Amino acid sequence: MKVIKSIFGGLAVAGLCLTTCSAVLAKTEIVIEYPYPDLFDKVHGEIIEKFKAIEPDIEVKVRTKYDSYEDGTKKVLRASMTKSLPDISFQGISRVRVMVEKGIAQPLDGFIEQEKDFTGKGFYDAMYQTCTFDNKVYGLPFAVSLPVAFYNMNLAQKAGYTVDTLPKTWDEVYEFAHKVEEADKEAKGFFYYWGETGFWQLQALLFAEGGSFMDAEEKTVTLSSEKGYQSFDKLREMVVEGNMKKDYDWTPAKTDFYSGKLGLLIASSSILKNAEESIGDRFPTKTSVFPGLHEGSKLPVGGNAAVMTATDPKQQEAAWKVIKFWCGIEGAKTVATKTGYMAPNKNAVATLKEYFVKNPNAVTVYNHQPYMTGWYAFPGKNGLKITELIQRAMEEVVTTDKNPHKVTDQLNSNIQKLIPQN
Repeated sequence: MKVIKSIFGGLAVAGLCLTTCSAVLAKTEIVIEYPYPDLFDKVHGEIIEKFKAIEPDIEVKVRTKYDSYEDGTKKVLRASMTKSLPDISFQGISRVRVMVEKGIAQPLDGFIEQEKDFTGKGFYDAMYQTCTFDNKVYGLPFAVSLPVAFYNMNLAQKAGYTVDTLPKTWDEVYEFAHKVEEADKEAKGFFYYWGETGFWQLQALLFAEGGSFMDAEEKTVTLSSEKGYQSFDKLREMVVEGNMKKDYDWTPAKTDFYSGKLGLLIASSSILKNAEESIGDRFPTKTSVFPGLHEGSKLPVGGNAAVMTATDPKQQEAAWKVIKFWCGIEGAKTVATKTGYMAPNKNAVATLKEYFVKNPNAVTVYNHQPYMTGWYAFPGKNGLKITELIQRAMEEVVTTDKNPHKVTDQLNSNIQKLIPQN
């Protein structure tokens, strides 16, 4: 009998093991990669835990974290050559185009069409149009940002300003900077984060005045034009007229703002939560409009989108569930409350009314929605090279006394050589 019991006991244990092992084997693993871990680690970690509760048969694993959007693009391009792509890559919105042109991004239209009332779930055309090429959708926006102004209200009040009298034009910004520096000899007036990823802040200056980088056919570069010159002139004007430090970059500017030594920082809305947590109760902050906006102005949508890179049908089905959840109500709410990014899902925004009452600084980016336009990416395989050229040209204008128009003309010529003409 003992032998029989032992046999049955062993079979029971074996059966339990087989059941457990089968459950483990039944799980589909989805590998994701994303940028800026300092901003997104908490966000993705929280969403992963929420996703586990509703999709226990899909295991989401984080493999690589990108230092920047450019870094993310380079790593995915390399991974495509070694056949080691993730299932989903969160790429800068301006980088989706190169993913499409390289055949890495997979179209999502078939999955969208299968959904019942996709629009009713909070996904709307204006958002995923940012990742639409040749009438096909290749990504869903996950985190959306726009450039906004961050004010140190202690320094602003010392300089004679109130919330209602903060600058709205660039001339008023320069005046504000001088008054802050006069009121507090240890303070700096303002910094425009011109070096932000993907020449994003140059696009803001150009699009705000109705300019463009290329003609409608995308054959001719149009920086050597009135609007193009104007955008680079504005960068130089910030140094000459606004006393912006020309040897200043993001790290010291951010440190100065967070420590209370900088009156105005113009940067992506995405830094809001990090800024508030770093500043604590040292001084009150106020977000406000991007300077100089008027009728016809546009601002480039920043942030990143979920791009499906999986090609196996089973992996794609699971990856689509992940993308829907990350870009749906729960994911969008997490992004909006943990960062300064805009929730790209209408239904998520509708649930955040109480949050906005308690966090009025978070509302500013939503007030910029009427100005939203695409984050431009140049056509062809040389997008990263062109980005580097533009960044160097911007640096020349800010940090040297070179004629901005000559710098712009040289840049225009250099980019034109890299544009495909067929």
